[in-house]
Parts: sequence; C-alpha cells; structure tokens
Amino acid sequence: MTSRCKQAVVCLVCAGLLGACASKGDMETLQNQAYRDRQESRKTIQRLEEDLAKSQEALRDDIQKSTSPVQARQANTWAELEALRVQVAKQQEKLETLTMKFNALTNAQGEGPSLVDTVRDVQNIKIALQSQFGLEFDSAVPAAPADAGQAAADTGKTKAEAAAAKPAEQAKAEAKANTADALYAKAEAAFRAKKYEVARQYYSEFATAFKKHPNASQAIFWVGECAYNLQDYGKAVLAYQEVIEKYPRSTKYKPAVLKQGMAFFKIGKDKAGRAVLQDLIDRFPKDPESIRAKQFLKEHK
Repeated sequence: MTSRCKQAVVCLVCAGLLGACASKGDMETLQNQAYRDRQESRKTIQRLEEDLAKSQEALRDDIQKSTSPVQARQANTWAELEALRVQVAKQQEKLETLTMKFNALTNAQGEGPSLVDTVRDVQNIKIALQSQFGLEFDSAVPAAPADAGQAAADTGKTKAEAAAAKPAEQAKAEAKANTADALYAKAEAAFRAKKYEVARQYYSEFATAFKKHPNASQAIFWVGECAYNLQDYGKAVLAYQEVIEKYPRSTKYKPAVLKQGMAFFKIGKDKAGRAVLQDLIDRFPKDPESIRAKQFLKEHK
C-alpha cells in the first residue's frame, strides 16, 4: 500500500472517531438540558400550586364575607314559608270548627256535603305544600263523625243488597272501582305517613292496573313525588315525563313540569332543568308553578 493510501485510510478512521465523539457529546448535552428542563418544570408546578392555594384561600374568604346577604334571603324565604304554615294551620282550625257544625247539620237533616271528601281534599292540599315547600303541619286531620262506622256498615249492607239485584257485569265493574279506590287510599295513607317506598309501590300498581281511571295521571305524578322524596331523582324525572307526555290536560301537568325541572338540577343537569323551568314560565307566566319556578331559578343562578 502506498504512503498516500495509508494516509487516506488514517484520515477516514479519525473522521469516524471524531463523529462518534461528537455524537456522544451531543447526547450528554441533551441529557443535561432535559434534566435542567425537568427541574425548571418542577419549580414552575410548585409555584402554580402555591398560587392556587392562595387563590382558594382568597375565594373562601370572599365567600365567607358574602354569606350575609345569602343568609338574609334564606331568612326571608323561611319567614314567608312559616307565615304560610301558620295560615294553613288557622284554616285547619276553621275546618275543624266547620266539621263540628256540618256533623250537627248532617245528623239533623240527613243530607249535606260529604265531610270525608272535604277533609281528604284539604289533606291533599297539605300534602302538596309539604312536597313542594318542605313544610310540616302539626294539626291533625279532623276525625270522622262518631257514628261514621255504623253509617259505613249500613251503607255497605245497602250496597251489598243492591248489588245482588244488579246484572253481573255491573256488579263486576263496581267491584273493580272499589278495588281501585281502596288501592289508591292505601297509597295516599302511606305517603302521608312518609313511607315513600311503600307508597311508590301502591301508586305504581294502581297506575298499571287502572290505566283508564280518572286518577291515573295523579298516581303517576305521586310515583314521581315518592321517588323525589327518596332522592331517586332519575326515576322522578321519568315519572314526571310520563305525566307530561300522556296527560297534557291533567291537573298534575304543570306540577310535573315544575318538579321535573327541579329534579334535573338535583342530578346535575342544570342546563336541562333551566330549559324546562323557563319553558313553564314562558307558557304559564302567572300560574303558581311558574312563580315557584322563577324563585327556584333565582336561587340557582
């Protein structure tokens, strides 16, 4: 091999070694830079965490300072509800007085409006107030007349005797109606006793068995109310939706829309709840349900 060829080979070998050295040096430089970057990132994260902690502390202070107006609004609201409770209690007292007078008149004349129906209507109003506003009423429901048991027995005998003379189909229809009324009464009694799971079962059974009954929409609504009181808000939304879709002319239509909107807020669907309540307000601006919806939306801004 000539001298020039040897020199060329040596140069190539040196160049390869220099390239390898350069690559190794570059890798060390990159590793050092990455280490410094990680250290800097840790410091940055630490500073951000400290800033976040300070911001949270400041936010807690601001909330603490701003609770006075909130507490004042809550106090006003509860004052209004307490006033309503007192008014209902007074009306209940008047009803008890009227009950005594009606009893005297009914015993004397043998006719007049049914006190049982009147008491049931007032009790239903009280239940609705309890469900919507969370009120409690101490006064008891007026008792039935002392001779009501005997009268019921006499009425039962009369009905039995009359049923024997009626066609079989008519008697069967009346028996079914009596069964429906008895089942609905059980559901109402369980709800009044705050046995919401039992009441829900009775109302559900009624709604399934007596779909054409005048109280069918009522039963489905109270299924929703039972679920709402049991904090099963998803099931409540579905029950209210069934009333809304199937019974648009029911007296429970607007209450179902109101409570569905409130239930949506309970499950974190604020946007859906706000849309439902605003639609109620737009369509029925002067109705009690819309007034309650406006108040609810103000409380959940």
